Amino acid sequence: MSIGSAAGVALMGQARGHYTFFSHLKWTPVIALGYGASIFVHFLVNG
Repeated sequence: MSIGSAAGVALMGQARGHYTFFSHLKWTPVIALGYGASIFVHFLVNG
């Protein structure tokens, strides 16, 4: 499973027909949530 868009494009090239751009985009909310949580924890620890 890829996280970044460039990695997603590379994976789409490798897994033709099995992995689409839209299946890659479905992970965007999870990635954004993790990003926000990491910032929150950073301020919690270093605040």
